[in-house]
Amino acid sequence: MKLQLLALAYLAFLSWLDVRDRVLPCFLLALGMIPAGFAAMHGIFVMEQPWETLVFGLVPGLLFLCLAGLRLGAGAGDGIVLLQMNLYFFWAKIVLAFGISLLLIGAFSLVMLLTKHGKKDTRLPYLPFLWLGCCGAMLLG
Repeated sequence: MKLQLLALAYLAFLSWLDVRDRVLPCFLLALGMIPAGFAAMHGIFVMEQPWETLVFGLVPGLLFLCLAGLRLGAGAGDGIVLLQMNLYFFWAKIVLAFGISLLLIGAFSLVMLLTKHGKKDTRLPYLPFLWLGCCGAMLLG
């Protein structure tokens, strides 16, 4: 639980940077891998989570990295952060968080389009919605 709260604090800081600058610094993404690795080892060896849950939870992050590679709107930083969050939350919670974040960003986009505050090509930062999704997954799961 403490590691997940650390992950939420890290994600909140990255969300703030994503909203402010629309860019995630590479050194912060690399620095975030250190505690994420410890969280994964803690989950597998101490909490005895099956390693399969770690592997299956990588799917949403890998999907985002593929979309970033194809230039379909997702940034590579978003995919890297989603991969890191999997190391903290594992399969069930990260898929729930991913689903919640996609619903929230979709609803927000729809409201922006309907109120004429955005266009079809308006770029939105994803990490604040991922942060809300992770908070929701922690509360629900």
